[in-house]
Amino acid sequence: MEKFKILIADDEYWTREKLRRMIDWESYGLTLLEPAEDGEEVLERMEAEKPDILITDINMPFLNGVDLLREVQSKYPDTIPFVISGYDDFSYVKESFMAGSVNYLVKPVSRIDLVNALIKALDIVAKRNSEKEEFLKASSLIQDREFSQLLEQRDMALTPDITMNSKVDFTGAKLMLIKIHDMAEIAASYGYDMNLLSFQLKEKIRKLAKIEDMVIFNHIYRSNEFILISEAEAKLLENRAQQIKTELGKITISPVSIVLNENTCSMDNIYQAYVQAVALLMTRSYTKESVVICAKNTETGEEKVHNRIAEAQMQELRTLWKSGNSKAIRRMLFEQIGMAYCDSQNWQYLEVKQTLRRIVNTWEECISGSKESYKSLEYEGMVEAADEVVEKLDGKYLCEILDEMIELAADAATDNSVENTGQIIRQAAAYVDKYYYEPLTLSGLAEKYHMENSYFSRCFRKEMGENLIHYLSRTRIEKAKEHMRTGNTNLAEIAFMVGYDDYTYFNKVFRKMVGVGPREYRSHIEEA
Repeated sequence: MEKFKILIADDEYWTREKLRRMIDWESYGLTLLEPAEDGEEVLERMEAEKPDILITDINMPFLNGVDLLREVQSKYPDTIPFVISGYDDFSYVKESFMAGSVNYLVKPVSRIDLVNALIKALDIVAKRNSEKEEFLKASSLIQDREFSQLLEQRDMALTPDITMNSKVDFTGAKLMLIKIHDMAEIAASYGYDMNLLSFQLKEKIRKLAKIEDMVIFNHIYRSNEFILISEAEAKLLENRAQQIKTELGKITISPVSIVLNENTCSMDNIYQAYVQAVALLMTRSYTKESVVICAKNTETGEEKVHNRIAEAQMQELRTLWKSGNSKAIRRMLFEQIGMAYCDSQNWQYLEVKQTLRRIVNTWEECISGSKESYKSLEYEGMVEAADEVVEKLDGKYLCEILDEMIELAADAATDNSVENTGQIIRQAAAYVDKYYYEPLTLSGLAEKYHMENSYFSRCFRKEMGENLIHYLSRTRIEKAKEHMRTGNTNLAEIAFMVGYDDYTYFNKVFRKMVGVGPREYRSHIEEA
């Protein structure tokens, strides 16, 4: 697809440079033409350069912005213009809109203001183009990336007092957090095209919400989270949340959690509103049932967080890890502590996370420093896998990971091989090499090759020199490195393509395997 072309016109050098640097235009498939200094220069260049979007000031020498807009509207109707001006007088605003502007932004303009105005202009361009969905995807990606920065507390200017680029000004708005706990099925159905998946899920949520004045974006650092911000009444939002929960569960074949934060937010505290929503999310039951959580419903009955593992059990567990008594460890973890029943005995999401973390800590204490360096990476991979799988609300899968950790700690790799076991394991490894991007699990592969889980695990580790999870992670990271060397695909998409639906988890695994993060690794390649 040909890149969108953007032309900026402003007689102030520093304004032109600020707008030039405010957005990484190229990363969004946008070509920023050399900015023009006045309206006459714009008209001289229009015929040859044919920009898709024109961003102009009002007060410029020779030909002012309003007259320029009229000329552009008359001669180049396919170009979408909007105004950035230091004047907030209504007469200027009115004249600009009558002359064809689709937006009027008052200086100083923040990054989010500019992004919202671009999104609106790109949407208009898309409606006129035969490749409508491709253009809308580009617009969607810009919104996702820029709004996600707000949730990561990156440096960003606040919204100025006057903004006309969005009906939602974030003052008195409410935040809805939508989390799809397992993206494996839906990602596979979209061929691991993250942009298309994100765009179409947002469109689905938008249609289900039926709220005119709202903003919705996909958190690019948590690909399974969508954020909806609206000034609608709490009761209406709660009603829509129930509909979104039901329909998204059907589409994604995954548990869905929706959290409605009762507190209102503005642009400068959207991060705090998000953190509060995540805290509420932790109170949900650890089951595969989709839920809607409202702040008002949890406030009175403040759910108490239980300590599911006593200090005496922690001490006993440390002893058991060291002894390598796998049978006793399983009895302790799955029956006495109750991890095997965490999804059927009303455990909270937070309780599962905390209990798992304490179990993993004792496991790490007992194996640290006792193995070769390559084994340490293998063990670290197990820890990362445990942290990642707990998010899926799948107690059975979580117990599989714990079972694998028990096998590693006990070092129970015995020579129980039967005829052709080595060949079967090599076939399984070849299958992983080919289908690394699929949601592969120990139990799934063991079943495929007609072996018992723990026996398959021991044989795989013995034959391949590493456990299945580490082998799969290493394969995925190598494939990711290949994508980085051979193309310009963005890193979040690469994560999806190699089997990770959570970019943060991909980043952690990549850093552990390679020694640097994916962004640094790509930079080294480009500099070489």
